[in-house]
Order: sequence, then C-alpha cells, then structure tokens
Amino acid sequence: MALEDGAAAFESTLEQDLIELLDFDPRVSEILVQPFSLHHEEDGARRRYTPDVRATFIAPGAEVVVYEVKYQEELRENWQKYRARFGAAYRFCRQNGWRFKVMTEKHIRTPFLANVKFLRRFLRLAEQELTTGQLLYTLKALGPTTPQALLAATYMSSESRLRSIPMLWKMVGDGRVGCDLNEPLTMASTIWMVP
Repeated sequence: MALEDGAAAFESTLEQDLIELLDFDPRVSEILVQPFSLHHEEDGARRRYTPDVRATFIAPGAEVVVYEVKYQEELRENWQKYRARFGAAYRFCRQNGWRFKVMTEKHIRTPFLANVKFLRRFLRLAEQELTTGQLLYTLKALGPTTPQALLAATYMSSESRLRSIPMLWKMVGDGRVGCDLNEPLTMASTIWMVP
C-alpha cells in the first residue's frame, strides 16, 4: 500500500486512526489525504469542500472510497452545516463510480484498531526463520488453537516461549496466522493457519 499526501496531512487523531486502519488493510493499494476539493452551494453562497481521505481497494471488487472523518458530537451539533457538503461529495463520488462514507469514532475506535496498533510494532521486526518455521509447523499439526497452547506445544522452556512471542504476533500481523481481529487479542484468542 502506498500512502500519499494530497493537499495537507491529516487534521485529527481520529483521521490518523482511520489512516492506520487503511494502511494495515492488505486490500488497500493507495491512500490519499485530502485528495481533492469540490465546490457546492451552501446558504446561498459558493463554498469549497475537501474530504479527508480517499482509499483505493484492490480485488475482490476493486473500488475507491472517499472518507469524511468526524466525531459523533461534532456531527450532531453541525449536521445542517455539513449536509450540503456531504451531499455534494456523495454526488461527485457517485458520478465517478466511487463511494462516499462518513466515519465517526464509533466506526474507527474499535477493538480492531487496538489490535492494529498492537500488531504494527511487531511487523517491523526482522524475520527469525527458525522460530517462525517451528511455530507454523506446530500450528499446522495442532489446527486451531490459542497462542498460549501453541507456544507450550512448540517449546519446552518458558524462556524459548517468551522469545518467540514477538514472531507469533508478527505472523498474526502480516496475515500468515489467522485470528479474529475484531475481538481483543489475548494469549487465549483463537488462532489458525492461513492457507
């Protein structure tokens, strides 16, 4: 995935969180921040509006989604102000074969985001082929299990189990080991081999 800046960087931590989610998603091939501006009528005057993010998704079903990020409270308080600009963005996106979505903290700040933030730290680690090979071999033999059970089945010593935890989380983060990332990650989470 390639993150590219449009007119400016993100404006809020909520936007940053959405970008982090999109950046983690292997289906996203491109992210543009403040990707374009458009003009619309609002209160009898011509106004300019710039959405927050545009993401291009690859297969299955390649599509472009334009996002506006707002806190729920702000959206409630200013709905009349935002209605015209969101309508203009919706029409513009529809004309281009894109989708327009308004995202709030309810959609973004979920257990999935917490898991993404946790797993991203491990993605930067150098691969330890012996450790990942041992874990994957044991996981294949066990079938669906938990991180705790996998480590116990793979290594006799607690020291070896502790040293291998970062590689296990790296494999969950890069998709080699499956896990339901919509639930909080623990050592008791169900994990499985990804075909």
